[in-house]
Amino acid sequence: MMSNKVLGVGAFAVLAVAASPCVSAGVINGVLSQWNLQAEACEDGPIDLAAMVNVAMFEAVNGIAGKYTAYLPKPPAGGKGSMDAAAASAAHDVLVALCPDQAEAFAGPLKSSLAEVKDAADRDAGARFGKAAAAALIAARADSGADRRDPVFETSTAGVYVPTLPRVGVNIARIRPWVMTRADELRSPPPPALGSEAWARDFNEIKRMGGKKSTERTATQSDVGKFWGNRSVRIVLPQLVGRPGRTLVDDARFLALAEMAWVDSYVAMMDGKYAYNLWRPITAIRHAEMDGNAATAPDADWEPLLGMTPPHPEYPCGHCLSAGAVGAVIEAEFGAGAPPIVLAEQDSQLRRFDTPREYIDDVSESRLLGGVHYRFSVDAGRDAGMALGKLAVARYFKPVADKP
Repeated sequence: MMSNKVLGVGAFAVLAVAASPCVSAGVINGVLSQWNLQAEACEDGPIDLAAMVNVAMFEAVNGIAGKYTAYLPKPPAGGKGSMDAAAASAAHDVLVALCPDQAEAFAGPLKSSLAEVKDAADRDAGARFGKAAAAALIAARADSGADRRDPVFETSTAGVYVPTLPRVGVNIARIRPWVMTRADELRSPPPPALGSEAWARDFNEIKRMGGKKSTERTATQSDVGKFWGNRSVRIVLPQLVGRPGRTLVDDARFLALAEMAWVDSYVAMMDGKYAYNLWRPITAIRHAEMDGNAATAPDADWEPLLGMTPPHPEYPCGHCLSAGAVGAVIEAEFGAGAPPIVLAEQDSQLRRFDTPREYIDDVSESRLLGGVHYRFSVDAGRDAGMALGKLAVARYFKPVADKP
């Protein structure tokens, strides 16, 4: 199922020049890349921090360009001045609001961003509008619930140990979505019954292919499983910003849509995970005698390739849902034959995806090969994610008819 290319390190010199944001992002639309890097420094922000930053930059830039419909029902009026100054000021104010302990760290980058705009009147007007856009977005999302922390496990008996880690993702399912109208709008259908042929088929597939000691998985498949183990699916986005021929407002729109879809992919996945509460492969395989299916057998020593299984329910596959959402936005923006994406991989290899679907399928397949998701969960997550990405594009930031 994997259609990506695995390249030797020598190929990087050619492909990276074609695909890296460093070629043009420092000159074209660089303010977006600069402030997304600043957002990465905020480690304690809410899960929708990047969405807040990018939607604020879009609202600020688009409020001046007037090319697309706004996210805010009542966006600030009178946008004028430098779009770069507007984007930088909007991003800065969102970061200060959501990461107040790091406010001083964002002051220098803002000063540098504004200094790049030589016309003082344009700079000041753009900065004022960017601040207004940020304030409006912060107010609109104030009750989203994105800053709530997950609860810890509760004890029913005084003095008895319970796990001390938070119940990961419980409150994410309760965030007010950016794209969806409610958390369960795109909820996946129920997983197969434990007594079914589908359950036995997918149980036995991951038992064979996803185990740490698998003899059926190839070395390349192992690399795929490990590559996406602890990586965000959003690492592809910087390569698609600042490409020749794209305007600042176009790239701002693209990033805002991708980040909104990504956040909602987490809302959708956690909604489904806690609705179905399905056991993970390591549990199912070690205790297969409990599933009542004659076609499955336990293996008390089985471990997943990735070693550690995520500490929340299995279904649907989260990485698959997120990659589907981001990939669908990429496809809508750049077409089914989007520009190649090249990613560095361990052991001096590189990965290249020539289409958004290759990227989506690679991420999705990795979760089965890593031993943490069944095939039916991979398929359900990918399909829900792609539907979510398409929904984001259908609902938000439509072109204004009289603008080029």
